[in-house]
Formats: sequence, structure tokens, C-alpha cells
Amino acid sequence: MNSSSDSDLLEAAQAGTVPYELLKHIAEQTSRSAPDVLDDLSYFVASEYSANRMTFEQADTAMNALWSICVSQEFWAEHDRTIPDLTTLVYLAFDAGEYRRRTDPPDTDPEAKYTKPLIAEFLAEYDRPSSKR
Repeated sequence: MNSSSDSDLLEAAQAGTVPYELLKHIAEQTSRSAPDVLDDLSYFVASEYSANRMTFEQADTAMNALWSICVSQEFWAEHDRTIPDLTTLVYLAFDAGEYRRRTDPPDTDPEAKYTKPLIAEFLAEYDRPSSKR
């Protein structure tokens, strides 16, 4: 994460709600677009989860909060109804671990079966220090 403002956004996401005004303020303060701020934070959540510095529950709560802001009327109105790509990938990885499928055996751990491999795949593809996200 780039600044203490990003920490404020992470804290709000982990609490379960991100006010659009906070996202907009952080984007302006850090000279990034709101979609870039969301992608950066989503990448951070995936990295922290992968390194066991964030539990599934913490990361899932954060990603649900980020997703909620991505589909809000305010965000869609200002960003041409577009959800950021990295945010989508990370959100879907955590969403996949929230429930067991009917076809899964009863002892299936959806986090282990779905989320962990999807996050590992995501980080393998996007974990390039010099890449522009």
C-alpha cells in the first residue's frame, strides 16, 4: 500500500463498509483513479492473505466491502459502470471460498479447495514488482 490513506481504506474495508467519499478522497489525495486504488488494495489483500498475515475472514470481509463499493451507483456513475479487473479476480477468489458446492464431499474446505489456489494463481500472474497495476 502506498500511504496512510490506503491504511484508512483497508481499515474501513476490514470493518465491512467503505464509504464512497473515503475512496474518492484517497484517490484524489494519492493522484490515482478510484479503480486503481481498489485494484492496489485488492492486490494487497491477496498478498497479505497468501502470506498468512490476514485470515480468510478478514480478507473476505475486506473484499466484500470493496465489491460493494464497485457496484454502488456512485462508483458506476463516475467510472462508466466498470469494475476494476484485479478487484474482480480477488473478490471472486474469496467469494468461491465462502461455501461448499452440492457436488463437494461434506468434509470439503471451500477455502482450501477454491480460494487458496485462485489466490496463488492470481499472485503468480500479477506478482511482478515492476508491473503497472
